[in-house]
Amino acid sequence: MTVPFVTTLRTRTDPVRISGVNDDDRWTVRVQSAEAWDAVKVEAAPGTLVRDVKRAAMAVLMPDVDATEHFVVKLRGFAITDENMSLRSVGAMNGSTLLVTSIRRRPVR
Repeated sequence: MTVPFVTTLRTRTDPVRISGVNDDDRWTVRVQSAEAWDAVKVEAAPGTLVRDVKRAAMAVLMPDVDATEHFVVKLRGFAITDENMSLRSVGAMNGSTLLVTSIRRRPVR
């Protein structure tokens, strides 16, 4: 399996693998966090829920944060309002980048 180039950009070397994913049906997505200034590779099936990808990535990027509901996942700049949808159904592809960021906007000074 070839790994999409975008998932190798400034990510930790070990990917976060969501359980139950076989090698034949696996996507690698890049999940980055503005608050942590870091990114991880997540290996998941196309049918994996966005909520599960967010939780797995946040466990690595922000292990001290328990309230995942205070964070939103964005794809191509748009918030994913229903995290109970699969990666494929929200329009993600193998090699997509998801942004996990706080729901609250930070003031610009």
